[in-house]
Amino acid sequence: MRASQNDELMKAWATVPDVAKAQERHEAAVKLRRDFPRRNTPVEALAAVRDAAIARFNDTGKWPTDFAKDAAKAHADALVYEAEALALRLLEDQTKNVAENLRDVLSVDVLTHLDGRLKEILDAAKSAGATLGDVTTAEQAIEAGGDVLDAWRRLTALLKDFGNVRDAQWSVLRAVAGEDERARIRQWTAAGHGEVQGLRMDDIPAHIAGVMRSHAYSIEYLVWLARSGAGYVPTSVDALADNVTASTEPLSYDDHGPLRDFSPRVTPIPVPPAPVPTGAERTPELSY
Repeated sequence: MRASQNDELMKAWATVPDVAKAQERHEAAVKLRRDFPRRNTPVEALAAVRDAAIARFNDTGKWPTDFAKDAAKAHADALVYEAEALALRLLEDQTKNVAENLRDVLSVDVLTHLDGRLKEILDAAKSAGATLGDVTTAEQAIEAGGDVLDAWRRLTALLKDFGNVRDAQWSVLRAVAGEDERARIRQWTAAGHGEVQGLRMDDIPAHIAGVMRSHAYSIEYLVWLARSGAGYVPTSVDALADNVTASTEPLSYDDHGPLRDFSPRVTPIPVPPAPVPTGAERTPELSY
C-alpha cells in the first residue's frame, strides 16, 4: 500500500469502497506478519540441537541417545513455523498488489473526487477573497483587521488544503502512469500544466504562471484561481495530455477567406444543330 501523510489523498481513496476495503485487508495482513513471533528456521533449529549435543559430549564424553528424536522434533516445529511465516509474507504481498491494482483501475473515481474537493476549496476562497479586496499580504490583513483578517485566516487554512489536493492529484497521476508518461508528467508540471483548463498559457499573467511552474502556492494565487473559474483536477493522464495540447497549440487563421469548392465540374457536350439545305447540294458522282 502506498503510504501517505496527505489527508486529502487518504480521504479521496476512502471514498472508493473497494479501495478502502483492500487497504484495510492489507493493513491487517501487515499487522499479522509483524506480530508473528520470531523463531528459528529449520536449519537454525537443527544447528541448535547439534551444537547442544556436541557441547554435552565435550563436557561428559557421552552422545545423547535422543539426538535423532530431538533433531526431528526441532526440525518439524521449525518447518511449521516457517510455513506460516512464508504464508503471512505472501498474504502481505498479495493484499498489497490487490490494493495497488484497484487504485490504478479506480483512479478516475478518486481524481473525480479530488476535482470536486478542489471546487469546494475554490468556492470558499472566492468568497473569502471578495472580503480581502486589494489586500495581498499578511501585514496588510493585520492592519485592516476585522473581517479582512478573518478572511485572510480562512484563506491560510484553505491554502493548505489546496496544496494537499494538488499533491494528491500528482500522486495519483504518477501512480497510474507508465514510465514514459511519468517523464512527460514531470515536464508538464515543470511547465505549469495541470492547474487550469480553458486558458492558454500565453494568456496567463506572468507572475501567476510562475507560481504554476514552481508550485509555491500563495494566497494571491489561490484567490486568482478562484476568481478565474479555471481550476480543475485532470481525471486521467490522457485528459491532462489533451489539456496541455489545447493550452499550448498555436492559433491558426484562414488568410484566404471562406472555403471554395474546387472540385471538377462536368460540362455536357452540346448536340450539333441539324444541317440547313442551301439548294447547292448535288449528288456526288461515283467512280467505277
